[in-house]
Amino acid sequence: MLFRAAFRAGALLAGAHAFAPLSAQRASRAAMTAAAHPITLLVTVEIEEARVPAFLEAMKMDAEGSRTEEGCLRFDLLKDQEKPNTYMFYEVYKDSDAITKHKTFDHYKAWGDFKAGGGVVSQTVSKMDAVDFTY
Repeated sequence: MLFRAAFRAGALLAGAHAFAPLSAQRASRAAMTAAAHPITLLVTVEIEEARVPAFLEAMKMDAEGSRTEEGCLRFDLLKDQEKPNTYMFYEVYKDSDAITKHKTFDHYKAWGDFKAGGGVVSQTVSKMDAVDFTY
């Protein structure tokens, strides 16, 4: 009877956490939730007009290869409708290790080689947690 009343009141949690103070339970849950968030990169680039075809070739290789990576959940290349030659990469990775591994692949090197060859007028990178994310 006591068990049933405690269960209805929400006092019982699974595992050893059931015996921890409520504040510790909440902190643990928050830490697990934060660790579970995928990492999103929003990369915005402006490309010199003459280099756009080479950029698109490099990004085709990078996007297609990235989509085959186990830790890459999403990789999209978007073109701005109002700013000529401005593109955004929308990348979502399982965790920071997946991002690190991503940078070791040949398809990522295609983007790196393009950058090294010139043609990127500007670049900004935003790194975020994917809080409400759909796979």
